[in-house]
Amino acid sequence: MSIEQYNSSLSPASAAGSNERARAYALRHTVKTDNLIPATVSYQSQGRLLLVGPEDRIRRAASLLPQGAVPTLLVSEQVHDAGAADLEAIFAATASLEALTLREPALKGYLGQFQLTGLNGQGERISLAELCFPAQAAGGHASFDLVADLGATPLFALERPPVGYQYLADDAGLAEQLGELCALTGVFDKPRYFRLDPEACAFTARGVPGCSRCLDVCPTDALKPINGRIQIDPHLCQGFGSCASACPTGAIAYHQPDANTSGDYLFRLLKHYREAGGEHPVLLIAGESERSDVEASLAALPSHWLPVWVEEVASFGLESWLAALAYGASAVRIALGDDTPASVRALVERELASAAVLLAGAGLSEDRIAIHSLQAVVQASDQGAANVAGSLLDKPLKGEKRETLFAAFDALWQANEGGREPLAVPHGAPYGAVALKEADCTLCMGCVAVCPTRALHAVGHEPGLNFIEQDCIQCGMCEKACPEQAIALVPRLQPVPEARRAVQHLKAEEPACCIRCGKPFAPASLIRRIQQKLAGHSHFQNEAAKRLLMCEDCRVKDVFEAMAADPVAQLKL
Repeated sequence: MSIEQYNSSLSPASAAGSNERARAYALRHTVKTDNLIPATVSYQSQGRLLLVGPEDRIRRAASLLPQGAVPTLLVSEQVHDAGAADLEAIFAATASLEALTLREPALKGYLGQFQLTGLNGQGERISLAELCFPAQAAGGHASFDLVADLGATPLFALERPPVGYQYLADDAGLAEQLGELCALTGVFDKPRYFRLDPEACAFTARGVPGCSRCLDVCPTDALKPINGRIQIDPHLCQGFGSCASACPTGAIAYHQPDANTSGDYLFRLLKHYREAGGEHPVLLIAGESERSDVEASLAALPSHWLPVWVEEVASFGLESWLAALAYGASAVRIALGDDTPASVRALVERELASAAVLLAGAGLSEDRIAIHSLQAVVQASDQGAANVAGSLLDKPLKGEKRETLFAAFDALWQANEGGREPLAVPHGAPYGAVALKEADCTLCMGCVAVCPTRALHAVGHEPGLNFIEQDCIQCGMCEKACPEQAIALVPRLQPVPEARRAVQHLKAEEPACCIRCGKPFAPASLIRRIQQKLAGHSHFQNEAAKRLLMCEDCRVKDVFEAMAADPVAQLKL
C-alpha cells in the first residue's frame, strides 16, 4: 500500500492529525531485520534444589514445595523465629529431610551449575554438591541446579543475580515463588547477547593496566579479568548492554541485534515517518521490559513520539543517540523503569553527561537527548518538538562504534555550525589528547607499544612520535608505561573534524647512527641518556663504552671479535 493510499484509508475521526497518521504508517511499514537465528546459550536443569538459610525457614520452604521435589537443606545460620506457632508442625512434616550444616557459605554459578562451598567442623572448605552427589562428583559434574536463599544476607551481592537463584527475604508468597523456581527444570536457551573482540580491547597491554570501564557497569558480574584479558561468561550475562555502551573501542558489541542493524532501522523509521507527512519526530527508546507499560499509554503520547523497542535500553549508547539526531530526529528520549539496575542507570546518566557536552559543541541544545521515567512518558507533552529539515545523511551509518559516533557528530556539527574550541568532557569520558614533555621524552616508544588504538604511533622513517586525537580513548596506558613520566592525559573533545583526525607530530629528532656501519638505530637523545646513566659502570669503560654507539648487530660483532683474539677470555665463558 502506498503512503497516499494509506493516508486516504484513515478517516479524520480515526487519527488526530498528520503526525499520528505518519506515526502509524512508519511503525507498521518499518520492518526490523533482526537476526532470525541468533546464537544462543543453553542451560540444563534436573531440578536439584538447594535451600539455604536458618533451619526453621528452610524447613518451612521445604514443606511448601511442589509434590515430588526433594531438596537439599543447608543450615547456614541460627533459627530465625524460635517462637513461631507452626514450628513444631513444620519440623514434623520435614522430618525425613536431613539438614546439613556449613559455616561461611560461598555460592557461585548459574542455572544447572551452582557450586556452594563452606567450612565443615574441622575448618576445611568443602563442596556441598560433591558431598551430596558422590556419583556425579566422581564424574566431575556435581552441582545444584536451583538455589533458594532464605538467609539474612543474600549469598549473591549482585543487582541482578544469575538465573536459577532466588533470594527470599520473607515468607510472603513463599509457595508461589518456590513453585516458579522449581518450574526451571529442563533445557533452556537464551540469546548470546554480546560479541567480544579481544584484539580491540584496551584493558591491558604488556602488563600495563588500561581501560576497565566495562567491569564497573555490569549488574550481573559476568565480566572478569583473566590472564590479562576481559572474559564474559555468557551464562551469567543477562543482556543489559551496559558493557557495550561503556566500551570505547567497540571490543564489546551488543549482538541482539547489532549496532548496524539497529541504526538501519532508525534511519528507515524516520524516513517513513517524514515521507508520510510527519514532523518533528521524537524517538522514545524503551526496553522490552517496559514495552507493555509504554504500549498501554501510547495513545496518551504526543502524536510525534515514535517508540523504538530494544532488548535493553543501555544497549543503545551515545553513538546511536547522535546517529538518530543525524537521521532527522528532533529529540531522543530514553525510558528507564523503576527496576533499572543502579549501575545501568548510572551508566546512562554518564553517557548523557557526555552527550550534553557534544550537543553543545555541535550547536544544539543539551535537552535534545534526555532520560524519561515511565511516569514522565505517560505525562509527556510537546517537549522536544523542535523541527528539523530531515536527515543530514543519505544513508545509515555503517562501521565500528567510534566511526559511527564521530560521523554522526560531524554531520550535526557541520549542519549547525558548531563551535571550534575544544570541549571539556566529563572525567572518564573516552575522548582527549596527550600532553608531551618534549625535553623528558627519549622516544623509547614504550607508549606506542601499549597504545591499543594506534592513536600514538611512530613516525617510521626517523625517530619520532605521532598522535591522532580522534583515536585516543584516554585509557591511560601510555601515561603509565612512560619511564620518563613525560606523558599526561588531556580529557577533551576537539570538535573540528580536520583537527581531530589530523596526524600531530609530537616529537622528532635526528637518529643516532652506528659508528661502525652507519645504520640509524636509535634516537640520539636516548643514546645520550644511556651514556649518562652508564658513565660509571665497570662494564662500559674505555673501548667497551663505544658499544653504546653501535647498532645491535655491530655490538655483537665487536664483543666476539675481541674474544676471538683472546683465547684466555674464551675459557672464561
